[in-house]
Amino acid sequence: MQSELANDPTLVGVAERQAEGTGPRDHQECDQGYDERSGRPIDEPRRSVNVWWRPRPVHHLTIVSTTVADRVTVAGWVGSTNLGDELLFRQMGWLLADRGVAVSAPSIAPAATAAIHGAQAPTPDTFGHLRPSALRRRLVTSDALVFGPGGLLQDETGIWNLPYHLHRIHAARRISVPWAGIGLGADGLTTARGRAQVQRALVDHTAIAVRDEPSAEALRALGIERVVRAADLAFLTPPPDVERDGALGVCLRAPQTGRLRPAALGRAPRWPDQQAQAMADALDDAARSTGLVVRFVALDATHDGPVHRQVAERMATPAQVLEPDLDAVVATLGRLEAIATMRYHGAVLAAAGGAAVVALPFSPKLRSLVADLGPGACVLATGADTPAPGLADALVGALAGRDHLPEAVERLRILAGRNVDVLDDLLEAS
Repeated sequence: MQSELANDPTLVGVAERQAEGTGPRDHQECDQGYDERSGRPIDEPRRSVNVWWRPRPVHHLTIVSTTVADRVTVAGWVGSTNLGDELLFRQMGWLLADRGVAVSAPSIAPAATAAIHGAQAPTPDTFGHLRPSALRRRLVTSDALVFGPGGLLQDETGIWNLPYHLHRIHAARRISVPWAGIGLGADGLTTARGRAQVQRALVDHTAIAVRDEPSAEALRALGIERVVRAADLAFLTPPPDVERDGALGVCLRAPQTGRLRPAALGRAPRWPDQQAQAMADALDDAARSTGLVVRFVALDATHDGPVHRQVAERMATPAQVLEPDLDAVVATLGRLEAIATMRYHGAVLAAAGGAAVVALPFSPKLRSLVADLGPGACVLATGADTPAPGLADALVGALAGRDHLPEAVERLRILAGRNVDVLDDLLEAS
C-alpha cells in the first residue's frame, strides 16, 4: 500500500512541490513573510506595508486528498439576519471542512457568525466586513478566494451593492490570489454602470458558477469567460426527515430601501396598510380554497417579522407566525404543503421538501427559479404593489402540478454539484 502511494504520480508531484517550496513569482522579490525594504514581518500588528507577494504555507503529504490548499477566504453576504445567506455560508463551510480547508470570512457580525457556525471544524475565522486591512491580511495567508455564494452580482437593490462586494475580488487580484465565483446570481444587473463594474472585475478567475441560466446569459453577454451553469448551493442541503403537516407557508419581505441608501442602514419595517389588507384577504381566500393552515415563516426575522405580524393581525382565518433560527429553518420549510413567497430560499427549501411554490412578485431571480421548478411552481402575475389577487387560484394550480417537483429538484441538485467541481478546481489551482 505505502509503496503504491509512493509511486503514485499525483502524490509524487505534490511531494516534489512541497520539497521545492514556492518562491517569489515574477516581478516579486522579497523574503517570505517579510517586507523587503524593512525586514519586518508583514503581519506585524498596526503596521501597514506593501505586500509584494503572499507567503505560501507548507503543505504536508496525506493519503486522503491531493488538495494543497490550507485556507480559503469566503466573500459572501455573511453575518446578516437573512437565513438564506447564512445557510449558503454554512454549506460552503461544510464543503471546505470536508476537504480539510480552513475558512476566513468578512462578516457583518463577526462574533455572532463565529458562534452560529462554530460547530464547523475548524471554526471560521471571521472579521469585520468594513475592515480592508483585515481582509488584506487574510488574503495574504489564504490560498484562494471564494467569491459567493449568493446573489451578489446585482444592482436592483441599490448602487452600493456591487462596489461593496466586488472590492474583495480586486483585493485578491492585487496580490495574485487565485479566485472563483461559486453559487452566484447575476440576473439582477439592471444598469449599464453595474454591468460595466462586473465586466471589469470578473477576470483572472478559474471559473464562475452561477445558479440559473439567466445569470449565465447575463455574464456571457458581458464577455465573461469560464461561466458554469450550476444551481443554488442550497439544493445541496441534506433534506430534513420530517412529514408535511397541512400548512401553507408564507414568506413576505419588508419594503426595499431606495437605490441611493445602503441596505445596511435598514429598511422600512411595514407595508402600507392597503397592501397589508389586500394580502390578508388573499391569504384568507387561499386558506379556504386549499384547506391549508397559513403559517408565516420569517427568513429575516428582524425585517420581515413585523410585516408578517402586520398581515396576520388583519386575517379572518387563524394563522401561525414563526421565526425559526438557522438550525430549524430547513425542517420548518420542509413540512409545508405549499408556499407563497417573496424570499428566494423560502422557495428553494420548500420545493426541496415537495411543496408547491407560488412566487410573489419581487425579483427576477424568483422567475428564474420557477422556470427551473416546472409545473409545481408559478409566478403570481400581478403588480408589485398589489401582489395578492389570484393567489388562491395560483396555489391550486401549483398543488396540482407538484408531482413533477421531485424530478425538477433532483435535476437542480445535480446542477448544484457543479459548484463543487468549480471549488475543487480552484483548490487544485491554488
